[in-house]
Amino acid sequence: MATFTNGKQAPTESLIAIDLSVSPLNGSASGLSVSARYYFNLTNGDSMIRDEEGIVASSLQAAAVSAMEAVEELRAQDPLNSDEWQGWRLEIVDASGQAVQTIPLDALSAH
Repeated sequence: MATFTNGKQAPTESLIAIDLSVSPLNGSASGLSVSARYYFNLTNGDSMIRDEEGIVASSLQAAAVSAMEAVEELRAQDPLNSDEWQGWRLEIVDASGQAVQTIPLDALSAH
C-alpha cells in the first residue's frame, strides 16, 4: 500500500491510500518469475512525493499496469479538482533509483 498526497495541502489533510498490489500470476511461461521492487514517486518537477514502500512486481510491464491503476484511482478521488494534478506525473522508479517510466496525472493527459 502506498500513500500519496496531492501536494497542495498538508499531508495529514489529504492522504490518498492506493492498493498497489501485483498479482503473483504475472510470472513467465516457465512458472518462474524474477521479481523486482518498483517505487511510484509523484513529482511536478519541483516537488517530489516519494513512495517509500514500493511494490514487488514480476516485470516492468506488471509494475506499469499497477501504476496505471494507481493513476486512474488518483484521478477518480476528486474528479472536480483534477486541475490540482496539472503538471504532476507518476514516475516508476527501479530499486537503483532510476526512473524507468513516467505517467502524467493531469486530466489533459488522461486517456
